[in-house]
Amino acid sequence: MDGPQRVPFDELPWVDDAPGIRARETEVGGARWATVEYAQGVGRQEWCEEGHRGYVLLGEIEYEFDDGGASLRAKQGEAFLLPPASLGGGAHRGRNLASGPTRLFLIDDRRP
Repeated sequence: MDGPQRVPFDELPWVDDAPGIRARETEVGGARWATVEYAQGVGRQEWCEEGHRGYVLLGEIEYEFDDGGASLRAKQGEAFLLPPASLGGGAHRGRNLASGPTRLFLIDDRRP
């Protein structure tokens, strides 16, 4: 078990994650912790099967699902949960709905 830990995101470098999407990330307790920023109007092209716990710091995000289920929207000040596809959550991909950047705090599930 890890002891107490501070995560200074503002000291971590931005890394390009996909066109128009960047992240500051580190590993904490075996999981990826990240602040992720989507530029205005940007959405992911690829589907993600990992699970995520998230909080919208700025803007608004919409997740669509590969099974055609209802999309999930979360705006600034709201949290969300995306179960992993292996547990019935379906693959998902996000897109920014805000008139400016959208920034998220994410903790990603990592399963062996």
